[in-house]
Amino acid sequence: MTTTKKIASFIAETDFTLPAKEREVVKRVFLDCIGTTLAGYTHEMGKIITNFVKESGSSPRATVIGAGFKTSPADAALANGTMAHALDYDDYNLVLCGHPSVSLVPAILALGEERGISGEKALEAYIKGYEVEFKLGDALNLRHYELGWHATCTLGTMGAAAAAAVILGLDVETTRIALGIAASEAGGLRQNFGTMTKPLHAGLSAKNGVTAALLAAKGFTADKNIFEAEYGFCNLFCGKEQYDIKTLTNNLGKPYAVLQPGISIKPYPSCGGTHTALDGILDLVKINNIKPDDVLEIKVNCSDLLPRVLIHSSPKSGLEGKFSMEYCMAMGLLDRKAGLEQFTDEKATDPITIQTVKKVKIKTRPLNDNKTDVFVEVTIKLNNGTELSTQVDTAKGNPDAPLSREELTAKFKDCARLVLPEDNADRIIAIMDDLENIQDIRKLTKLLIP
Repeated sequence: MTTTKKIASFIAETDFTLPAKEREVVKRVFLDCIGTTLAGYTHEMGKIITNFVKESGSSPRATVIGAGFKTSPADAALANGTMAHALDYDDYNLVLCGHPSVSLVPAILALGEERGISGEKALEAYIKGYEVEFKLGDALNLRHYELGWHATCTLGTMGAAAAAAVILGLDVETTRIALGIAASEAGGLRQNFGTMTKPLHAGLSAKNGVTAALLAAKGFTADKNIFEAEYGFCNLFCGKEQYDIKTLTNNLGKPYAVLQPGISIKPYPSCGGTHTALDGILDLVKINNIKPDDVLEIKVNCSDLLPRVLIHSSPKSGLEGKFSMEYCMAMGLLDRKAGLEQFTDEKATDPITIQTVKKVKIKTRPLNDNKTDVFVEVTIKLNNGTELSTQVDTAKGNPDAPLSREELTAKFKDCARLVLPEDNADRIIAIMDDLENIQDIRKLTKLLIP
C-alpha cells in the first residue's frame, strides 16, 4: 500500500472512539481558536478580509465569525482562518513549525455548519486533520521550514483537506484525490512574516482544504500518490533524500498527536519563539522590581533557529514586533506585560520603545538534535553593574506547562468581549465543555456573531 493510500485509509476508515484526554485537549484548542478569531475580527486585516468575502456574494451557508453574515464554506474558511491568525495569538506546535488550529477549526466550522455535523464529528475531523499535518511536520521539518515555507499554510492545507474529507465522509480513493488537489493548492512564504499575508496563509490553508475535499467529492481528479511521487509533495517541499517517507505513516494515531506531543496555547499574542524569553523577562522585572531607566542591557541566549524565525530586529509596526525578540523584551521591560495592547503600531514607533529595543542583544547556540530546542537564558544588566539572570526551559502554555482552565477561559473572554455580549461568551464556553454531546454544530456557530 502506498504512503498516500495509508494516510487516506487512516482518514476514511479509522474507527473513532476518542479517549477523554484527547477530547479535552481538542475542546481547549477549539475554544481558544474561536477566541483568537473574534479578536482578529477587530484588527484592520479582519475588516479587509471580511469585506473581501462579502463582496464575493456567495450564497449564505457558513458564518463569518464576528461579522454578522454568512457566505460559502470556502469563503468563510478563508475569512475565519485569516482572522484566527491575525494577532498571532493562536496555538502552535514546534515539530509542525506552525499553527494547527487556524487551518483546522475554520475549515471544520464552515463546512460543518453547512452540513449540520455533530460535535463528535467535529472532534474527529480535528483529530485526524492534525494527525496528518503533524506527521508531515515530523517527516519534513526542519528542512521544509528552513527552505522558507510557512508550514501553517503548506502542511495546514493538507490537514484541512483531511478534516474536510472526514466531514464529507469521503471514501479512501476520493480522499486520496482530495489530498492530491490540496497539494497543488499549498504554499506560503516565510518572507511575509510581519505582514498581513502571514495570517492570510492560515485562511488560505483552511479554504484550500475545504475546496479540495468538495472538488474531490464532485468527481474532480488528481494524482492519488501525491506524497511519495517523484514530483509530489514531499520531494518538492523538502527535497529528495531529505526526509524519511516512513515517518508519515509510522504509528498513525498511536497515540494521537494532539495528546503526544500535544499543542501549545499562547498566553502572549506574539510568535511562539518569543515566549520562553517573555516568561523570563517578565519574572525578572516583576520579582526584582526593575525600572526601565535602571537597565543598561538585556541579553538573550537562545538557539540559532530563533533569529531565523524572528526576522525583525528593528520592527516598524506592531505586526513586525510579534516577530522580534528585541521588541518583545522591550515590552516586557517597559510595560511588564505582553498583551494585545503591546503590539500596536503606536507602541512600535514610540521613541522610548525604539531606544529600549536597541538595548537587547541576542547570543545564539547551535540548535540541538531534537529540533525543539527552546530553552533560553535572559540576563538583565543594570547601570550599576549588577546582572540578574534566569533560564526558562518550557514556555507557559506548552503541554508540559499548560494554561489553567481559569487562564484559558479568561483569555477567551478577553478576546470575545471585543465583539460579543458577555452572555454569548459564557454560552460558547458551556457548549465547548459539552461538545461531544452536541448534535448540531450550528448550536455553536449561531453564537459567533454579535
